[in-house]
Amino acid sequence: MKPGSDSTLIWRLAFAVGRRIARGSRFTQRVSARLIAALMHVFARKRIAIIAANIDLCFPELSSAERAKLVRQNVRSTAEGVIDTLLAWYGDACAIDRRVDVSGLDDLKQALKRGGALCVYAHFHSIELGGRALSQALGRPMHQMVRRHNDPRIEQVIDAARRSYCAKTIEKQQLADFIRSLRDGHPVGYAPDQNFKRHIAFVPFFGQPAATLTTTARLARLTAAATFCVWFTRNGERFLLEIEPFARGDEDTADAARWMALLEMRIRRTPEQYLWAHRRFKTRPDGDPVYSAELLKERDR
Repeated sequence: MKPGSDSTLIWRLAFAVGRRIARGSRFTQRVSARLIAALMHVFARKRIAIIAANIDLCFPELSSAERAKLVRQNVRSTAEGVIDTLLAWYGDACAIDRRVDVSGLDDLKQALKRGGALCVYAHFHSIELGGRALSQALGRPMHQMVRRHNDPRIEQVIDAARRSYCAKTIEKQQLADFIRSLRDGHPVGYAPDQNFKRHIAFVPFFGQPAATLTTTARLARLTAAATFCVWFTRNGERFLLEIEPFARGDEDTADAARWMALLEMRIRRTPEQYLWAHRRFKTRPDGDPVYSAELLKERDR
C-alpha cells in the first residue's frame, strides 16, 4: 500500500459516513454533532485552547465564568458546523430550502443583471452551507474562492462535493481567475476575515489590531463588481441568509475597517457561532504572540 493511502481511505470512509448523516434524520444529525463535540474535548484540545484565548481577548467585559460558558457553546457550534458542512455537500436541496429564511436577495439579483457581484462571507460555522443556500436562492451556481486541502486526493473529494452548488472553485492565489469570474458577470463568494501576512492593514476588531486584507474593495473596483455582505447563521432549527449591499469608498484601509466593524457587530449577535478556533490575531503589529506555546499549554490542562 502506498504511503498516505491509509489516511486517504480513512478520509473517504469519513466522507461516506458524512453523506449518510447529511441525508439522515435531524435526530441523527443532532446526535452526531454531540458526538463530534465530545471528541473535540479529547482530540482537539489545542484548538479549544485557541478558542479560549480568542474569547478572552475579545470579550474582556465578560466574567471568567461567562467566557468559559461561551467557549463550551462555541465547541458545540463548531460540531454543528461540521454537520452543516455535510448538508452543504450532500444534503437534499428541497430540505435545505425549507429551513432557510432569506432577505435582501432582490438587490443582489438586480446587480447580477448588470454584471458580476462580489459576495463577501464571514467564517461563521455554517459558511459552506451559506454558499449552497445562496446558490439555490439565486437559482444559479456560485463561483467560490477556496483554500485547497494539502492532500490532493482529499481535495478531489471535497471539490467534487462543492461542485454540487459551485460552478467553479478558485484557489485563493489565483487572482486572475477571480477577476475573470467577476468580469464575466458571475456571483463570486469570498471570505477575507482570517489572518493574513501580505496586502494587509491593521484595523480594529474587538478592540484588537487585526491583520486584514485591503485587496477586497480594490478587486471589486477593478472589475466594477457590486459588493454585498452575506451573513449566514443558525436560528434554532432554521437558518438566516441575510444579504446587504456594501457601499465601497475610495480608500482600501477604510473599507477594510468598515467591513470588520460590520462583522464585529454581527458576531456580537451570535458570538458562539463564529470560528474562534482560527488564530485570527497571529500576525501582530508589535510581533507580540497571542498564541504562545506556554499560553496554549496552560489552557490545554
